[in-house]
Amino acid sequence: MDTKPIGVDYSELHNLDSPVNRLLRDSIWDRRDDIGQQSFTTLRYMDDLIGRLGITEDTHILDVGAGTGGPAVYIANATGCRVTGIEINEVGVQVSTSLIGNAGLSDRVKVIQGDASQLPFEDESFDMAISLNVMNVFEDKEQVMRGVYRVLRPGGTWAFLSGTFQLGPEDAAAREHLRRGYLIPQYYDSLEEYKAKLRAAGFSIDEALEFIADFWVQVSRWRDAHRKHREVLIEDVGQDTTDYHIAYFDTYVSLIEQGKAANHLIVSHRPGGGRTDTPV
Repeated sequence: MDTKPIGVDYSELHNLDSPVNRLLRDSIWDRRDDIGQQSFTTLRYMDDLIGRLGITEDTHILDVGAGTGGPAVYIANATGCRVTGIEINEVGVQVSTSLIGNAGLSDRVKVIQGDASQLPFEDESFDMAISLNVMNVFEDKEQVMRGVYRVLRPGGTWAFLSGTFQLGPEDAAAREHLRRGYLIPQYYDSLEEYKAKLRAAGFSIDEALEFIADFWVQVSRWRDAHRKHREVLIEDVGQDTTDYHIAYFDTYVSLIEQGKAANHLIVSHRPGGGRTDTPV
């Protein structure tokens, strides 16, 4: 498999982004790690995902919430697989199309505009489905999971990376900060709640891998970037929004430090296809 660097200059994202967003991204990511992810996903996560799931050139992947297409391009370039992404944001689809074309991967990667809660694909179309730090934007996660189950072939893998939270009655203020989310509302679940929803959707759960230290570093970088560029952000989006975002990341970091938040990679599969199923 070709292991050369991705054949696209990701600085294109910075040309298309707003000047303020460029400032934030330059503070958060080293250029070699910035592939357009508007999330906490790192290349370490994606490299681990590729090896853990056994992605090969014969794998057809559905990327749920593909964003600007950077992760899809990265995975396809690293493995030779095919990736079909779905993204609700029109700008994300436009950027994805440009990045995919520049990478020379138009024959293997595409991102379409659509709602992941109503997947527009035929039954049993994919070998695998992934989602990278997107699940918290879905209020009805079980509906999304049932759709993924439908479009996976029997034995197909469903793996997603998501922040998880274990909050108690004493965390009412934290809940409110998190509920509004960053840019769009967020709907948070604990690891056990995710497992219950996977089972209800018909999946057999294989493993859950917890990231803590690396997650803390990434969230802290987002917080520190907002602090560093606070005055510029105020000019762009206003003081209330800017200070709310800083408080949001402060809350996130505090919960990680208290052991109440982490990033989990949860791997499951649709029963069948010769795979061994478990009752968990």
